[in-house]
Amino acid sequence: VETARIARTLGTLLKNGVPLLTSLGIARQVTGNKALDLALAQASEQVKEGAGLSFALAQAQRFPRLALQMVQVGEEAGQLDTMLLKVADTFELESRRAIDRLLAALVPALTIVMTVMVAFIMAAILLPMLDLTSHIQ
Repeated sequence: VETARIARTLGTLLKNGVPLLTSLGIARQVTGNKALDLALAQASEQVKEGAGLSFALAQAQRFPRLALQMVQVGEEAGQLDTMLLKVADTFELESRRAIDRLLAALVPALTIVMTVMVAFIMAAILLPMLDLTSHIQ
C-alpha cells in the first residue's frame, strides 16, 4: 500500500512537471512509514549526486523488486511518470486482492470462534442445571 502511495504521488507530480528531487521530497511527506521515509531521503541524496531513481531506491532495499524493475524500465524509456502510475495501479490491485483474500479467510475463522463461544456459554448454563437436577433425585 505504501509503495503504491509513493509511486502514485511521484508519478502524478512528475506528470504535472514537478522536478524529480522536489517530487521525492513531497513523496516523503506522503508516507507514514519511517523506514520508507528514510529510504526516500537516501534516494533523494543519491539522485542529487547523479544516480538513477531505480538504482537509488534499490540501494535502500525497502521496495519490491517488481516496482524497482518497472521504475528502471520507465527511466530507460523516458516515461518515468507513466510507469510510476502503472506501478501504483499494480500494487493497489495487489493489495486489494490480498485484503480480499484475508477477508475471505476471516469469515470462516470468525464463524468457528463464534461457535466455540456459543458452545462454551451453553455448557456454562447447562452443566449447573444438570448438576442441580442430579442432586434432586
